[in-house]
Amino acid sequence: MPINRKETLYLREEYWNCTVDELKEELKSFVDEFKSYTPDWFAEVKFHLLRHSGLTLETRDDFCAVSIESKQCKQCDDLYLAKQCLLWYRLFDIIRWDIVSRAPPCIRISYKNKSIKTVANFLKKANLVSPPFYKARAPPRCGNMSKWGHCKPDEYCRAMQTDNLLEYNKARERVKTTRST
Repeated sequence: MPINRKETLYLREEYWNCTVDELKEELKSFVDEFKSYTPDWFAEVKFHLLRHSGLTLETRDDFCAVSIESKQCKQCDDLYLAKQCLLWYRLFDIIRWDIVSRAPPCIRISYKNKSIKTVANFLKKANLVSPPFYKARAPPRCGNMSKWGHCKPDEYCRAMQTDNLLEYNKARERVKTTRST
């Protein structure tokens, strides 16, 4: 279920013993009591909401869609955990090549290698994307990218005065300006 579209959420009756609103209330009370959750932990404690024991792929997706809709993801311990979080997969939809194409070469290489968190941290810190509930760490530095084997510096990289990747666009402008004069 896309985040940006207004779609009516529903829970499949063959899997759930509750409505979307009841699930939202139960999740809110769970977060109020325990301060955090994972979908599996929630399902263990609130097993009566499911028709069968444990989460299946379908029920996990339903649960996460309700969590996203009710803005409870901030308390989820699985937030942006690879292959556990719906929002993780949506990062791939948000981060497109047309956005990455003007990024430093190491970020483009990271994108091609599917190092999505590295790319997301850079793009979020550069204010080029804003994934919901995503807390970006500091953008990767040139030294780290080199250590990870993602570094193939171009002329703009060599013009950077620090190893902060956010300086890349300033260096690009400097090089282009000196070229045109």
